[in-house]
Amino acid sequence: MALALGLSWYASAAEANKAVIPPEVQRLQTFMDRLKSVEAGFEQKLLGADAPEPRESRGQFSASRPGLFRWDYSAPYKQVIVSDGRMVWFYEPDLKQVTRSPAGRLDKTPAGFLTSGKKLEEIFTWEVIPGPSPDRQAVMLYPLQEGSIRWIAITLHPQKEEISDFVVEDSLKHRSRIRFLNWRANETLPPDRFRFEVPKGVDVIENDEKNAP
Repeated sequence: MALALGLSWYASAAEANKAVIPPEVQRLQTFMDRLKSVEAGFEQKLLGADAPEPRESRGQFSASRPGLFRWDYSAPYKQVIVSDGRMVWFYEPDLKQVTRSPAGRLDKTPAGFLTSGKKLEEIFTWEVIPGPSPDRQAVMLYPLQEGSIRWIAITLHPQKEEISDFVVEDSLKHRSRIRFLNWRANETLPPDRFRFEVPKGVDVIENDEKNAP
């Protein structure tokens, strides 16, 4: 009897915890559960603590969950960031160097959020805040463990299954806003997109502290 009562209490507590999850968070979790892969263009604005004007960049983004992603920056200068699930490669063609880091640190980065297979509650706490327009709300996520980011604020499109606004503040209080363009989800992506081969003449730097965006 005691065991039955204990199990009954546990089930009631679990249901109560589910009940307090805001619908915006529930929708975000459902969205992430359904997301297997994505391709999109992106526009990024970065405002640093020492930069009064936003710095803008753009390019193409691909991801396949869990753990695989590729950011190709085309402007204002070229950069490539690739995760093959084991390592993250940060390639700067102009400098002829690539920095290599373990992919295990990605859970605490924006790219890690987009490619992680974990539930939100395993990585973040949250609150619902006003979104980029008066009729929309955003989910603000705070990492449970310290890392390269302080918070991420995500607004889903009101009608489409895509992210319409993605804002992140890192540990140095640099804030980036990413807008995704031509979002295409759950298409089959070629595996070689997430492989990186070091070009000839390029120096490889090992760095356990380097984090992807």
